[in-house]
Amino acid sequence: MISLFLQSLGSIVAFNAMVSIATIGLYIAYALPIFFRVTLARKSFIPGPFSLGHYGVLVGWIAVIWVAIISVLFSLPVAYPVTIKTLNYTPVAVGGLFILTVSSWILRARHWFRGPITNIDA
Repeated sequence: MISLFLQSLGSIVAFNAMVSIATIGLYIAYALPIFFRVTLARKSFIPGPFSLGHYGVLVGWIAVIWVAIISVLFSLPVAYPVTIKTLNYTPVAVGGLFILTVSSWILRARHWFRGPITNIDA
């Protein structure tokens, strides 16, 4: 708790950007599997013991749209007029991280990453 207080002493804009980046990252981490479930794996997905049935796809799309809206809202500036000191750098940081991650996957990681070893018999 004290570390959160100390971070906000430097610049409230920087603190808001850090919180926004963390929140958007968390939301995207939840939204990506949901998005792939309702698009790519829609027909091949085998539901577990708890299933929403046909409502699962609808709820999945609502979740993905919610994450998109929240990501835009957390990227907006917190003060107007927007100057160099009040600009929210969250889109720059999230976009830069996205570019680094995708380029790392395309250039190197897809050649050596094999994913988890499954030991469940289907």
